[in-house]
Amino acid sequence: MSLNYPFWVNNFDRVRDHKLKYPLSSKIFEHPVSFWYGERNGKCIGKLDKSLTRLFKRTIPQMPVLVVYNMPNRDMGHYSKGGAKTRESYLLFLLEFARGVGKNKPIVIFEPDSLPHTTLMDTKDAEWRINLMKEGLELFTDRCDALVYVDIGHSNWLSPKEANELLNKVSNDKVRGFAVNVSNYRTTQESMEWSKKLCEHRPNDYFVIDTSRNGNGPHGNEWCNPPGRSLGTPPTCDTGDEKCDAFLWIKIPGESDGKANKGPKAGKFWGEMAEELVNNTFGNNK
Repeated sequence: MSLNYPFWVNNFDRVRDHKLKYPLSSKIFEHPVSFWYGERNGKCIGKLDKSLTRLFKRTIPQMPVLVVYNMPNRDMGHYSKGGAKTRESYLLFLLEFARGVGKNKPIVIFEPDSLPHTTLMDTKDAEWRINLMKEGLELFTDRCDALVYVDIGHSNWLSPKEANELLNKVSNDKVRGFAVNVSNYRTTQESMEWSKKLCEHRPNDYFVIDTSRNGNGPHGNEWCNPPGRSLGTPPTCDTGDEKCDAFLWIKIPGESDGKANKGPKAGKFWGEMAEELVNNTFGNNK
């Protein structure tokens, strides 16, 4: 453990609404979950900095976990498609985000899947995205004091060597490290072992693991609303390893991965799935 980080436990109206309709989901929202920021239509530009300022006023001295999720051609047009329309609008988004963060020190997860997705693109598109991520990270880390972790997929996607090569193309010395297993189901042990191998290539990096839904591990290679999953270790900085800064619930348990296995659109709260996660975790001890 290398951080002593006071996470904020969310208590927004939307969370209370979930509790009323799906009572078992209260077990989820007893713990800190992250806030995802991106755009489908650009409406947040010009308001994002003020929104974040209000958030910090509400949470200080505790801090929220924030997720930047606004890369152009986000999710390569799949279930979570969207994001900024252009390079210019993306950089403006990051500028607004950095202004909102300012001297506060939230954990910021930077662009889930965006970097490992470049391995699935043609050379021209991959280079364009890598250049934009590098430029965006430099702009963001130069203008705020956030603890930034670049998403690098999960332990069953890239080898540590491949992950290191990608991170070398975009990261800088103000980036805290990398995030693994975001929105996925690989076990904490597997994610920890993989991340420590990656740290052998990156001795100055630290990492965080998304443990939100990995209590039962993966369901084969199925990643979109697999059945029979459970909650993982609640958010904590007490990870037992000096290179692992935190276990986090980055993906909000109960939010859909996409329109598969009877799920609603990606990111929509799905009460039935939330209650299944709770049931599979606590059984009759709820």
